[in-house]
Amino acid sequence: MTFTGDPNSAPVLPTAAEAAVAKTSSRALASHLENHPSDESLKLILNEKEGKTIEIPAAALPLLLAILQQTSSGNTVKLTPITKELDIWQVEGLLNVSREYVWQLLDDGKIPYKMVQSCRRIRYEDVMKYKKQSYEKSMKGMDELVAESEALGLYD
Repeated sequence: MTFTGDPNSAPVLPTAAEAAVAKTSSRALASHLENHPSDESLKLILNEKEGKTIEIPAAALPLLLAILQQTSSGNTVKLTPITKELDIWQVEGLLNVSREYVWQLLDDGKIPYKMVQSCRRIRYEDVMKYKKQSYEKSMKGMDELVAESEALGLYD
């Protein structure tokens, strides 16, 4: 993926050679991740002769693998960081709900927030906690429906 020099420009599609390198790299990284603990970082050799290396934190490795896999398929990748504190519209996107629904969740105290000047700021961790609880509640409801259907002989 050739960098155009303008940091605001659109990502560029990888060349065939870059896709081939990414394919080999993604397979090696996938194998490494399958066989090593998830909290283990990885050292990348930048210059073997000079002994220059960098350490890639374990938390970044699944993302790096996804980037390599997409690149190997000839796709480009654009990263969008998610900050520790979010605006309403970011929460809306993470939960895949309307802005009004997010306001209701905040007003009802289902997701904590703080006011910064006139803006509500919501911690990413709190949004993910709510999302997990909401998912678990939905799955419990689905399990109850399946059990009821089975008891009524409707689920064969």
